[in-house]
Amino acid sequence: VYTLRKEGGMGKPIIGITSNEKPVAEVIPIMNLSVSRNFADGIKRAGGLPFYIPLSGETDVVDYVSAIDKLLLSGGQHVLPQFYGQEKLIESDDYFKERDEFELKLVHEALRQEKPILGICRGMQLFNVARVGTLKQAVERHRSLPFDLIHQVECKEATPLASIFGQRVAVNSIHSQAIENLGQGLEAIAHSVDDGIIEAVQSMDETRFLGVQWHPELLIDQSGGNQKLFDYFVQTL
Repeated sequence: VYTLRKEGGMGKPIIGITSNEKPVAEVIPIMNLSVSRNFADGIKRAGGLPFYIPLSGETDVVDYVSAIDKLLLSGGQHVLPQFYGQEKLIESDDYFKERDEFELKLVHEALRQEKPILGICRGMQLFNVARVGTLKQAVERHRSLPFDLIHQVECKEATPLASIFGQRVAVNSIHSQAIENLGQGLEAIAHSVDDGIIEAVQSMDETRFLGVQWHPELLIDQSGGNQKLFDYFVQTL
């Protein structure tokens, strides 16, 4: 049986990273995997072995999750409101139903196999939906350039984020939706100082989940602890 493991079963933690799809160009009907290499960079620096999971069918979900030690849910499109029991309330075509369906199955299988999960931006929102939470379909003043630190986030005391970042941290922000009602077994552990938007959540039950609303992968070369977030995910979560 093929395995990613070295003989003997020991090696670097294997981190599966969900990936998006985008065409090479409008006039070229070739789809590329589309996800930042910074995820892999952050994971390798933390001592992990990353690989990107392509959008696949339901029959592959169990095999993908079995092959990894931990799952990272990357950013991307909005989650379709039908998956959290709402009608679409905004004018937007930034949705990808097949990706939602596949990644929701990945989440449920990772939970079944008790694999830790890190959610980034959309990934945090998707996990919240998987745990029967809901989303705000439109938020203002939370979408800026990828590397701009546009607002302060306050972290809850005695949480992993507080240990990594301290009480407050400046973050980037590339989202126009956010968590509304928390899903089952989740607690908010960071909020935007400006407007109270949930900026990070963690699991309160036996599952191992941490999610942040900003994009730490784009800030791993800056000071402020974002590489340490990947260290925590790979080495501890």
